[in-house]
Amino acid sequence: MRTNHFTRIFRFGSLFCFILLFQFCVTTDIEEINFRQKGKIKFWSAKSKEGSKYLDNLRKLEESNTSYSGEFDIRIQNFFPKKDVFSLSGKIFYDKPTGKMQIELTDKLFGISVSKVFSDGQTIRIKTVSVDKIHEQTMDDIVLSDPSTGKQTVVPFPVIYYLLSNRNAELFKPQWTLVQPNDGIVLVRKPGEEWTYYTAENGIRSVEWDSSGKNVKAVTSVLGEVEFPPKTTITRIVSRTDGADQNRIEIKMKKVSRTDKLNQVVFGF
Repeated sequence: MRTNHFTRIFRFGSLFCFILLFQFCVTTDIEEINFRQKGKIKFWSAKSKEGSKYLDNLRKLEESNTSYSGEFDIRIQNFFPKKDVFSLSGKIFYDKPTGKMQIELTDKLFGISVSKVFSDGQTIRIKTVSVDKIHEQTMDDIVLSDPSTGKQTVVPFPVIYYLLSNRNAELFKPQWTLVQPNDGIVLVRKPGEEWTYYTAENGIRSVEWDSSGKNVKAVTSVLGEVEFPPKTTITRIVSRTDGADQNRIEIKMKKVSRTDKLNQVVFGF
């Protein structure tokens, strides 16, 4: 995994054109989730006996997960230039052995596929209904831009990918990872950004990302019981300067089928 997967933002305008294709609009605000305050906490190095043991336990939890396919609803709330909420349906396929994940977004009103997003954990490939060419980029956040209105939605895709795939442990490199086993916190410090993982008995409860370079903060939290894949997750993106909301994203799983082996034919455009 590249250490700078959040160093570039791609303005891929066509991906957000699906807003113009459907008329199903939801006005209910997405729940506001809070950033946790760590306070003064003593952390252990990932290389220490305590830190190494704790990270090994997290890896064992991840190894017990399976491949899966599922259906979900997603809501995206924008705050600029005006506050609005849009809703889509989706299908997801995740193959544990390869790390492949594919998400297909569909119009809730007509059931028409509007875009597909594929990732192997290293790169992202995007195909929209209105563009023949497939867009490819390194693992990074995606700026969805509506060319008609100028509205933008920043989707921190790596955060969502790692939570829905539960492949977080591969990011816990000893040289930049600190651990607080008693409080269940893993702190990953990289140049220009900081990741904080809050864990529960069954896995990751929430992930916070703080980027000084992009001047934004994001948090993704599991609502309800921590399980794999999580039934409901909410992502909140705010300005690092004044804490003003930029976007919120809610994903609710409706149906999940777990399997040891996923048919590879489901991946691709």
